[in-house]
Amino acid sequence: MYGHIHIILKDLVLSIADVDVWKKILEDAGITTDESEAQVLDTIQQNDEVTLSLVGSTCKVLGLAVNDALYAFGKHFVQFALRSGHELFLKSVGSTLPAFLANINGLHTCLERDHPNARFPFFEGNYDPVEDHVHLMYLSTRSGLKALVVGVIEEVGLRIFGLDVTLKEVDVPEDQKEAFGEAAAAWTV
Repeated sequence: MYGHIHIILKDLVLSIADVDVWKKILEDAGITTDESEAQVLDTIQQNDEVTLSLVGSTCKVLGLAVNDALYAFGKHFVQFALRSGHELFLKSVGSTLPAFLANINGLHTCLERDHPNARFPFFEGNYDPVEDHVHLMYLSTRSGLKALVVGVIEEVGLRIFGLDVTLKEVDVPEDQKEAFGEAAAAWTV
């Protein structure tokens, strides 16, 4: 993952705690010098193990379950993007939540130009006008991030479209489950 993720994680921690707590998280993750912190916060591609270590340490120091932390991070990710001036970019992905969800891969394609080695997940969003919901499938090379996705989608719904969004997890098709295992999820939104 790119260091942007670490910057947003630090921002989340500092929004609910102080800099001493952030320092404890870094220390627990084995990042013990200012130079090491600067490297982790650099906006270059970082090893996933560093990110996972920071998330684990954040959970340990703050006393959070991993899924609760990932969910909070997903919500904070959207808030951070909006505060950083990316509202128009996010709104350009779709004029409605169903259109946004159908175009997430296009958003990731745009980001790949600046992050050529990134491994973005794949989303498939199909709107059902009769039921008025989206069937959303998520496929990734990384497992265990479903709660993060839920936080992002709920926060996009709220902040971009003014909607109270609920995701109901449904079964992943067998072929996708076999290929992706725990790195696949599906919801009705």
